[in-house]
Amino acid sequence: MNYQDLNFMIKELGRIPYPECSGIMPDYKFGRLVYDAYAGSKSELTAILTYVYQHLTSREMEEVAMFLKMISMQEMKHLEMLGEMLVKLGCMPYYMSTYGNKWCSDNVRSTFQNLEEMLCFNIVSEKEAIQGYRHLISVCENANIKAILERIIMDEECHIQIFEYLKEKYCGCEMK
Repeated sequence: MNYQDLNFMIKELGRIPYPECSGIMPDYKFGRLVYDAYAGSKSELTAILTYVYQHLTSREMEEVAMFLKMISMQEMKHLEMLGEMLVKLGCMPYYMSTYGNKWCSDNVRSTFQNLEEMLCFNIVSEKEAIQGYRHLISVCENANIKAILERIIMDEECHIQIFEYLKEKYCGCEMK
């Protein structure tokens, strides 16, 4: 994938609206499951802060920093949507995991040997997020929630393609 294809994909994805957070009735049991995606150790909150940190420490590589900033802002939208979902499910949007563990800055990995290691970490993190969303979809009975989670997955898949593009361009290798 080249830069023009990537930009086109990002713009087209941006035209697909996020589903409304409507038609969601209180369901505390499912809401508890959403906390891991919202603010667990491998959550949207963790992704935001990880990518903002990486953006700030990668500024010498303008393109890398620009994509990290853009992705962090998309992750903020995901966090907002999951927070709205939690409220509608009858839960408070606390920054905690399914098991009640409070979010901690130790969740943000800040040291990497090199850019390639960082990008590989990000790719794996995005794949894990997708797995988590697919699990939520598999145990969810609400079509609106499923649509929201499917739309978030579309963004996460785009993030993987961005990180793979950056890895190939700046590290000279493709993801295995």
